[in-house]
Amino acid sequence: MRKKKKEQIVSLLQCYKEAHSTIREGIEEGRGEEAISLLVLCQEGMEKIERDTEQELNGKAEREALFSSYQEALYSCYLSLIKTEEKEGEENLDSSAFDSQQVSCAKRAISHLDRAESCFSEIEEAIASIPSKSLHLFLPYKASMWDSMESVYFAALQDPSCEALVMPITYYEKEDGKFGKRINERAEFPSEIKTIDEGFSLEEAQPDVIYIHNPYDDKNILTSVDPRYYSFRLKDFTDNLVYIPYYTTMGKAGFGSLFMPAYRYVHHIVVQSEEHKQRLPKEVQEKARILGSPKLDRALAYSQNPPEMPEDWKRIAGGRKIYYYNTVIEEMLGNPESFLQKMEEVFSLFKENPKYCLLWRPHPLLESSFLAVDTAYRKRFLELKLRYLTEEIGIYDSSAEPERAVALSSVYLGDETSSMAALFLAEGKPLFILDSTVSEERRQEERNQGERNQEQRLTAYFLRLFHRMKRQSFALSGKKEPEEALVYEGRFLLMGQLEGDRLRIRKLALSEWGIPEQESMSVSAREYMPVPADEYGEAYFYEGRWILTPRAGNHFLILEKGKEPRKLPLPEGGCKPDAFSGSYRGGEYLFCKAENYSFDVRFSLKTHGIKELKEGVLHEEEDREAFPEKGEEIEHVEFLFPAEELISGFLPWRSFSYGLQETALYSLSDYLEERPLLYAFDEDDSKRKLEELSVHVGSSGKAIYAFFKAMLSGKEE
Repeated sequence: MRKKKKEQIVSLLQCYKEAHSTIREGIEEGRGEEAISLLVLCQEGMEKIERDTEQELNGKAEREALFSSYQEALYSCYLSLIKTEEKEGEENLDSSAFDSQQVSCAKRAISHLDRAESCFSEIEEAIASIPSKSLHLFLPYKASMWDSMESVYFAALQDPSCEALVMPITYYEKEDGKFGKRINERAEFPSEIKTIDEGFSLEEAQPDVIYIHNPYDDKNILTSVDPRYYSFRLKDFTDNLVYIPYYTTMGKAGFGSLFMPAYRYVHHIVVQSEEHKQRLPKEVQEKARILGSPKLDRALAYSQNPPEMPEDWKRIAGGRKIYYYNTVIEEMLGNPESFLQKMEEVFSLFKENPKYCLLWRPHPLLESSFLAVDTAYRKRFLELKLRYLTEEIGIYDSSAEPERAVALSSVYLGDETSSMAALFLAEGKPLFILDSTVSEERRQEERNQGERNQEQRLTAYFLRLFHRMKRQSFALSGKKEPEEALVYEGRFLLMGQLEGDRLRIRKLALSEWGIPEQESMSVSAREYMPVPADEYGEAYFYEGRWILTPRAGNHFLILEKGKEPRKLPLPEGGCKPDAFSGSYRGGEYLFCKAENYSFDVRFSLKTHGIKELKEGVLHEEEDREAFPEKGEEIEHVEFLFPAEELISGFLPWRSFSYGLQETALYSLSDYLEERPLLYAFDEDDSKRKLEELSVHVGSSGKAIYAFFKAMLSGKEE
């Protein structure tokens, strides 16, 4: 019997027990009509309880006899009280005879009530012995996102005290903000998942736990689940509405910090780690449950038992190594032009390089997302897709099983914020993080020059990189010793100096300032790197010290010769990707512009004091020599050290990922040509990074189910 149903019946039985006491008092005090009314209610109510428990109580004959005995005793009590009422209506009955008969009827009524209560006690015991099952209801909407719930469902199935149901819910594609095509993907779920249709009554069932993976309610511009399943409606049918993200995060998923509509109404939000929790909006962090990611469970299961490759895939792959190409919505919406150019370049590279096979798996909603941009972009996308399919450039995967493609692929190509990147990390496979701007830049050079020119590529790349630092004057002319630098991958500082139309860049080894050289460190020691490659943005020199400003980190880092590095924490804890977009010096202060941090920050070069600028106004730079616009003055970048030293590879001391970043120095074609790297991919480093990114890797489904089972039984910590 479902736990909620049993609780309702037990509650009713308690009411009937109290009614018995009131009936007894009514009989003893001569309030027969009141007692009769309650007897009728008890009799009718017990008939319903008998119907509700007929499938649960063992022994049909014994059960029927027990309920019949109770009903007969109540009816006999009722008849005795009716006779008492009839005697009261008789005329010419002397007082003493009436009193005697009334007492006799009352005694008989009490006797029958005693018998009814005895039967009632047996019924209570029988119902109490019925095993109760908690009801866990899963409400996925897309079959391809079912992996975010699957391992929780399987954990629930293994518990005989749980009833686990999966009800795929209807959703709509949106066109111009209005509901369009109606879709239900129930038929696309794996055959081993026993699903139910939407005729299931949430109001009647009142599930103990409801799981959802769509947090948008009515605010998604591309799709919408049926309004019946918006979180503000679902919360009325359960005390435990649980949101499990359909994504996994490498730590750089910016939308994790946005306030999703469902956050207001769900009771619990499942997160991968403490860092993931800290990236949630502050007002909902108390709802976070650090239990891991079911998507990683499924990925590991597939890697341990690789699936059979479909025949079409075998024919196209021809035994070649498979590279998984992931195209995501956020990147397309950010810059459709660069996105499409990058797609075209990737397709061309693999067509020209038959050594490897490309597997393209676009985000399930990518094509419909083009409805939100210019129609010309959608047309180009469809043309590229058609070319890919007709020319059989590679494998095209639109199935509901992304983990199959991950298990059969050797390398990931794409954006590092995608959930798919984390799945490759879980399987210990390399990530090559594509940069669409690199592609755009190289094509422009090839059009202008007809060949690849490394010097000009580096010039364009680093000028663009420095310009990204917004108001930062990276290099000033006429200075002998630059006092501002770029923290480059946690390896060294890059300092620039303008000389006419040339930007000269030299490096400062961090080993001179108390930071050990990464090259000299053992693999096992790299996890303790004091300068994570993505935590700092710019560095400023002041009175013998270098001050490294935070980019993703939660502190400033002070470097001074002969001393240990010193961290000065920000008021707001937690390490967030792209917490700050850049920094600049203004007088005796450094100013950091917030991106994913709550406020802009001011740092005093003299006192090392840190202040959050809650008024939202940054200090305006004065008397600063502006960095020239691209193409305005600078024509060349000159490195005062071998430029090849800038090529790093897979950096194990990154805070949020373990992947190779594409740059102008090392592009996708370089990777396909297997050009050597300073830091080659290391599977052990990959596994260590995964352990940093998520708890309960491979067992989060069990952890999630165990948490809610304990909570329902009142045993949670």
